Amino acid sequence: MSQPTAETLAQRILESRLMEMPEIDALVSTIGGRTASQQDFVDALLRQEKLTNWQITRLLEGHVRGFFYGHWRVLYLIGHGTFARVYRCSHRKTGEIKAIKVLRNRYSDDENVRERFEREARTVMTLRHPNIVPIHEVETEKGRCFMVMDFVEGQNLRDYVRAHGKLKVETALQIAQDLASGLEYALGKGITHRDMKLSNVLLSSRGQARLVDFGLAAVNVTDEDGDTKQGPRSVDYAGLERVTNVRRNDPRSDIYFLGCMLYQMLTGRPPLYETKERVKRMHPSRFRDVPPITAIEQNLPHRVVILVNRLMDLDPERRIQTPAQAFSEIEAVRKAIESGDIQLYDPELARQQAAEYEQVLARKEEGRDKTILLVESNLKVQDLFREKLKEVGYRVLIMSDPVRALQRFADLDPSDPPPADVVIFGCSKLGASGLEAFNQFSSGPAFRKYPAILLLEERQTEFAKVADLSAGNRRIVWLPVKVKEIRGTLRELLGSPAPAAQPTRPS
Repeated sequence: MSQPTAETLAQRILESRLMEMPEIDALVSTIGGRTASQQDFVDALLRQEKLTNWQITRLLEGHVRGFFYGHWRVLYLIGHGTFARVYRCSHRKTGEIKAIKVLRNRYSDDENVRERFEREARTVMTLRHPNIVPIHEVETEKGRCFMVMDFVEGQNLRDYVRAHGKLKVETALQIAQDLASGLEYALGKGITHRDMKLSNVLLSSRGQARLVDFGLAAVNVTDEDGDTKQGPRSVDYAGLERVTNVRRNDPRSDIYFLGCMLYQMLTGRPPLYETKERVKRMHPSRFRDVPPITAIEQNLPHRVVILVNRLMDLDPERRIQTPAQAFSEIEAVRKAIESGDIQLYDPELARQQAAEYEQVLARKEEGRDKTILLVESNLKVQDLFREKLKEVGYRVLIMSDPVRALQRFADLDPSDPPPADVVIFGCSKLGASGLEAFNQFSSGPAFRKYPAILLLEERQTEFAKVADLSAGNRRIVWLPVKVKEIRGTLRELLGSPAPAAQPTRPS
């Protein structure tokens, strides 16, 4: 049987537009013409770097299409998933190297998949951060959707962990910190990732971690009816959010799976047992029965174990709350480890720290979801209330103009939530105008249902005599005030069962 010659391959190369005829002829002439063996032609193509192994394999299989997307020439396949393939490509004119993510042909007519693919591109095109792989453009050519993104010289984190078994503590913490930084930036743009896992992280040759695949990303937007749009989520996220009873798109779900990734980097094993069965992946026991990280890796520093446990706490209120907080805590642990703080995990110390953390949570729970509006121009009073009330979970708004403060309530649509749950009118610098605003707030029928406090200095006892306290939800508090007194008054006005500490009027 005769060996194949260069002729057939040369024709396919020409038809594929990978090389022009003069270039093909010049190369073929160096091996004795088109009657030379096909293998000699392949060897010459590779030796002179005219084509890549991937391109040649495709050509030998008979393919003459799929080598170009727009201005981008495909060099080889980087990776693939259920919905898309990713290629390393070069620009026809500039030679610039990028990665091209192409929607698989069988999904080209699936409107839902196409919409998700295009949404990912539009979402990430707004993001520019060192720890997020940027997307530069999204196009459709001959029915095929593709996006152009930076090519990262390196490998994905899943393959890296598989190759190393488990990572050094310092390396794992640095990667986790990189990812928290990317999540923090994205959340600042109103975007949560929704599919945090090792395979969605690329490690550059310098070890920098970069997030990819925002295909399930949720963007905090509302539809025409004012309802928050519910973004898609992976099966794992759906299972977590079902067992923890939180809404979709809760940023703390990304935090949990960041903890899962750190757990796996430190142990070489995933914390959630792996299965392809959807029912099992969604089952609550999968999340409740995670082995303690110390059961797998006994020699981890105490600080690291506590960090992983806080990232992965199944109670969303006890979990680290935001990517910014995660970044800060990971950085603190990383710096402590680098400085030599490698004390091994101590269960008794952990219980003590947990009790202390419970106290912190209890304080923050006091004012959670409650907003205080302080109407006061005295900067010292502003700073005092802002600092001390935020410590116990209140959101504190500051206004210096009492007229504007009243207007915010007067202009309120009945269907809208109020600007604040309690309004504090200060008279320290506002004087009579603060008292007048308080009395207006007490007498106006649109205002009387909202609790209010009149904040007076000891020299302002005359103000107390004319303050309108006819509504049952009005109080006077005297400066200087102890924090526990103002907290007690707020609890009373907000209907908390905790006993209110009543301030004493000066004689």
